Amino acid sequence: MSSRNQLVIIAAATVSSVSGSGPSYTVDYLTNTTSVQVGDRVVVHKRAAGAGTGSTILSTYHYRVTAVASLLNQLTLQYQSDTGGLGDDSPADLYSGGGSSGSPEVATHEVRRDLGASFVIFVE
Repeated sequence: MSSRNQLVIIAAATVSSVSGSGPSYTVDYLTNTTSVQVGDRVVVHKRAAGAGTGSTILSTYHYRVTAVASLLNQLTLQYQSDTGGLGDDSPADLYSGGGSSGSPEVATHEVRRDLGASFVIFVE
């Protein structure tokens, strides 16, 4: 059995604004995105608004990077899946649990690069 090796490119990218509608979204970041490439994966943990940053994760969302405007710190993301079965959702509506229910904080984004299947060499 093999697993996929992934490299974290950005551990916590801060969202500035989001536009578009599912399944494709354009996300502007306050974080430098020059190291991101088309095909990278964006992972976001969704928590209830105002529940606290250590609260239960409701769902983990996976998006694929389909376009990069690195000089603008802007990525175009396409929704792929989520672990909670909640369905396509805008990255602007995925909360960190911080803030309050009336003024929730948007969750940071982790950018990962798939390095391919891992393998084990057997030597006799």
